[in-house]
Amino acid sequence: MKKNFGMFFGLPRWDVGAVVLALCALTPVSRAGVIINNTGSNFSFFHGADPGGDPLAQVFTMSGTSFDSLILQLQSTAGGSASVDLYNVNGSDVPTTLLQHLGTVTTGTSGDGQLLSVGSFSVSGLTSGNQYAIVLQVPTSGSLAWDVIDSAGSLPAPVQYNSGGWISAPGNYFQMDLELTAVPEVPMTGAVIGFGALAIGLGHTVRRKLRPAVSGIL
Repeated sequence: MKKNFGMFFGLPRWDVGAVVLALCALTPVSRAGVIINNTGSNFSFFHGADPGGDPLAQVFTMSGTSFDSLILQLQSTAGGSASVDLYNVNGSDVPTTLLQHLGTVTTGTSGDGQLLSVGSFSVSGLTSGNQYAIVLQVPTSGSLAWDVIDSAGSLPAPVQYNSGGWISAPGNYFQMDLELTAVPEVPMTGAVIGFGALAIGLGHTVRRKLRPAVSGIL
């Protein structure tokens, strides 16, 4: 039996190669972006939050419209649990209205530098360039603290709720890792390569089909 090694599913192998190259080039890739990440072992000290105490808040500038990953760096030697929320802020970097409950963190008893993920959530519909606040509420059990660092980076001053209102606490920036939702996208170079390969493959097929007709006329 004679096998046609030049054909593959009715297409010349050269054309199949072009189509495969195009599909590979046009395959989306996921890209995530870090909004703020100042976690690590370089904390200077921590700010406590005991039952009956005050909530703590860190204002940040949003660099996208959604996020689904938040890790807080906390401290506790006895263990404790607290809710974590997302708030709107006003022009004075003060939390105003609750936007969404994000989850709950529960510390262990190993002391400083505990990196704890804030549950499973998805936040969308935010405005890039606007400021929002991550608020660590008063612990519902035990006691815990939010590690801070004295390097601001791109963060506004943190705030805490005290005597019925939010007050600024400059010089101490709460440590967290807040990341954008991964967004599938096709890189521009991949799109150019993909469409170029498709165009070359189609052009080759058209020329191959027209060649017998032209030969017959001559």
